[in-house]
This record gives sequence, C-alpha cells and structure tokens, in this order.
Amino acid sequence: MRIPKILCLVTLAALLLMMAQGWWHFIPMRSLKGASTMPECPRPTFATVTDGSWQSQMEKYATLNFGFREPAIRLYNQYVWSCYHHTHNKGIVPGRDGYLYERYFVEDHYESRMYKYTTDPQELLDKFDREARRLALLQTLLREQGTTLFVAVLPGKDMLYPEHLPSQDTMTRIPGPRAYPEYLRLFDRYGVNYVDVLDWFQHIKDSVHYPLMTPQGTHWSNIAATYAFDSIMRYMQSLGGPAIHPVTIGEPYVDKVREPDDDLARLLNLIITPRDKEYWYVDVTYPHPLAVQEATSDIKPGLIVIGDSFFWNITYNYSLDSLFRYTHYWFYNSTIYFDPEHDNTSQVDLRQALADADYIMLSYCSGQLYDLGNEFIGHALVSLVASDEEIQAVRDTIAARIHADDTWLNHLKQKAGSEGISLEQAILNDANYLIYTRPEEYFERLRK
Repeated sequence: MRIPKILCLVTLAALLLMMAQGWWHFIPMRSLKGASTMPECPRPTFATVTDGSWQSQMEKYATLNFGFREPAIRLYNQYVWSCYHHTHNKGIVPGRDGYLYERYFVEDHYESRMYKYTTDPQELLDKFDREARRLALLQTLLREQGTTLFVAVLPGKDMLYPEHLPSQDTMTRIPGPRAYPEYLRLFDRYGVNYVDVLDWFQHIKDSVHYPLMTPQGTHWSNIAATYAFDSIMRYMQSLGGPAIHPVTIGEPYVDKVREPDDDLARLLNLIITPRDKEYWYVDVTYPHPLAVQEATSDIKPGLIVIGDSFFWNITYNYSLDSLFRYTHYWFYNSTIYFDPEHDNTSQVDLRQALADADYIMLSYCSGQLYDLGNEFIGHALVSLVASDEEIQAVRDTIAARIHADDTWLNHLKQKAGSEGISLEQAILNDANYLIYTRPEEYFERLRK
C-alpha cells in the first residue's frame, strides 16, 4: 500500500509544481523561437461562467500556459524529428542531406508563388510589367534630383541549392510564371538598374570553401553577405552616385554559429538543435576617420533600404554608420529601423526622404520579388509628380464617386463596421488604395 501512496503524492506534487510554474514562472525556461499570440487569462463573470464561454477561454489559456511548457514542447518536437524527420512547424520543409527550407521557397521552385496572388498567369505577368515600367520611371525622376535608385536581387535558397530540395510530391498545381526570371527580363527591357547577386552566387558556389547559404538557415550566410555587400557598394558607385569609402575585408575564419546562420534550425524548437560542422566569418575594417576627413569626398552618402529580411545579415556584419551618413531600413516598406525619428513609413514625409537620400536600394531575395517595393513604387511616384493639394483633390473626387455609388457606399459601411473604423476612414482607405495602386489613372505625368 505504501508504493501507491508514494506514487499519488509524487503525482500530486508534480501537478502542483506545474500549476505553480504556470502561474509564477519561478524557474526560468529557455523560450521557444518563433512568433505566437498568447491569450490573456480570462476573468470569470456570472454571464461568462453560466454560458460556458469562460470555461472555453480558460481551456485555451491553460493549453498554452501550463507549467514547463517549453521543455515539454521541445521534447515532443525532438521525438517527432528524430524518429520521423518531421516537424510541426508548417513554415519549414526538411530537404535532402540535412538541408532545411522555408515552405514558400519550395512552393516557388515547383509551382511559383503565383497562387498567393492569382490563378491567372497573365494577370501576374501584367503586374510584373506594370511594376517594372513604374520602377524605370521612378528611377528617371529620382535621377533628376540626384538620387540613385537600384534593385539588389538576392539569392533564394531553392535557386542556389536546388539539389537539396525535398521531392515535389506535395506540389501538384500547374507551374506559373516566376518573379526572378520575369523581372530580370523586364529590368533589361526598361533599363532598370539592378545587381543580380543570385546569378553571381550560382557561378561561384562550387568554387568557394564556405557555404553561401547554410543548411540550417534561410538567409545568405553572414560571410557571403559580407563579401556581397562590398560588391554591391562598388556597383552603387558605378551608377554615378557619391563615393563610398572602401573597406578592407579580412581573412575567413571558423567560429561558433551566429544569427541567422541557423535560424531555421532554431525554429524547429528541439532539445538538440542541428548544427553544421563549421561556420565561416570575416571581419570588416573601415578607413581611419582622419583619412576620411582628408579625402576629397568627405561627406558620407545617405542610404534608404527597402526590402526583406536578408538585409539584416549586412547590418550584423557592417558598421554602416562608418560608411553612410545614415542607413534607414524600411523593412517591407513598413517598420523602420536605424532612424531615431520614425518607427513606421506612415510617419515619413516621403517627398523629403527621397530628396535627402543619395541611394535607394530595393533589396529582395528571389522568393520575395513578387512584392517588389511593397507599394513603395506607387507612393514614391505620386509624391514626386503631385503636390499635397493635388493628391487631396483626387481623394475628394474619389470620395464623391463613392458617395454617389450606393453599392460601393454600402460595401464600405459593412467593411467599416467589421473593422471597427468610421465610414470616413473606410472611404479614405479606399481612395488611397486607388491612388497608389493605379496612379496613372489620376496623374497625367505618369501616363508615359
């Protein structure tokens, strides 16, 4: 009888310990990687208890907040990974030879990301053509005011290491057009400035002794990004922009892994994170400040970068303040980094920002080119060809059209109610959407 009592007491103690850990988190746990939305602990009321909604919400809260949740999830993930080479992270696809891929790269390689936007290939091709023509016009307008615009086309893992991709078994839709080859053809056709880092990497990947992208990462490796940005800066100057003081890149060396060279492996949330045999890095040396002051071009240029997460590797490996007057990183043309005055692009005087910058780099990997500029191109064009008064006059015209169209107006009333905004805000949102996605319809100078 003693053993069952001991087991009961141990079980009760374990449950109490888990409850205490869930409430107070008195034992620090290694946090899980990735984004998740944690529900708040619901407060019971007579109404929520009697109708059962509190119990339902409490169950959801308890499921995501039980004590020692982190090691329990890691243990389960390790079991699934070690026994079946499978992960419940829907954004990661295991490839061959220990390689990991983000799912959207695999989908793009076998089918194209067309299906995120449309099922009509011609509609996507028309979008690419329209954006390339707009980009060429924006490049011309910016050049007139002394600002150099270009696109940095960065490597996608599926295109750089296709030999390690998983099988195509789950990709069954008809392949559609892909952004990378289509945009490069259009850039050449319309004269858009671009540097194709992917093509360069494809040519050197078998001749370098370090990985251009690591098996456990989704971005270019830190060492590859460091070498590449040195070449990108040289390309920038070849376009006729202000001088950028040259850097010196040291000898490669092996070190412990650094972010984000194993970012996908970390997202597996295992007890034992997969590691490669070696991780290579290089250090960057900058010109002495006195030498910079004595140079004929001692004013550092200003740089705006609009793009995806690949630019983070450059910020990790370069002291950009040593090379540029400022480097404002407009992450997906939304959140702004390294700008003490602005947190979001909605706060920026775009017309003034374009005038102040010496270089503007659209920086996208092959899998993100489908969203080239993230609406920056249309907004920039409108800001350069129209005054605030002219833009407001167009808004007023569109708003009048909406008020005269009962179907459109009723639709926006329903939309405003579902989104919790005023009808006036819904009308303004629609007007802005039309202005910046169809600017040629409203501003004659853009109809070239």
